[in-house]
Amino acid sequence: MAKTKRMESRDTGATSADPSESIARANPVFITSELDALHVRRVVASNPNTPRQVLERLAGEESALIRRHVALNPKTPVETLRKLAEDRETDVRLAVAENIHTPQEILCVLSTDADMDVRYGVAENPHMPEDILVELSQDDNPYIRCRALKTLQMLAPDVQSRLKLIIQQQQDLLR
Repeated sequence: MAKTKRMESRDTGATSADPSESIARANPVFITSELDALHVRRVVASNPNTPRQVLERLAGEESALIRRHVALNPKTPVETLRKLAEDRETDVRLAVAENIHTPQEILCVLSTDADMDVRYGVAENPHMPEDILVELSQDDNPYIRCRALKTLQMLAPDVQSRLKLIIQQQQDLLR
């Protein structure tokens, strides 16, 4: 069995330069309880059966990890998603973009986010309006353009729409 770095340092008696490990050794019960509490809040934030009032409260957590899991929860209220779409952390806004229950008006706002990961998440969302996906297919970032085109192709129900996409791709190649 391969040992983790932590197991190896324990076996060799090596000390870590990481102050959190020193604190953990000094007070393992406190650190464990803090980690357990974070884990419990993350599980509650992810659970689709969590009451909306609890999700709204968890959306105000200091931990971006907790806010991200609230944003991914399919039962998170729209007003909470709207608030999380303006979060300072990219991962939280990305989670809102990836939530298939995020309303189109919020996705439209996120489609112009300064962070390319958020725009990529929007381009990947199958509930994105076609006109916004067409706009994203002209994004400065080639990965976002490609993702938007793939999502459009997946959503294109008829031959005419597919032809329109092919023409758009050809125009992009000529640029």
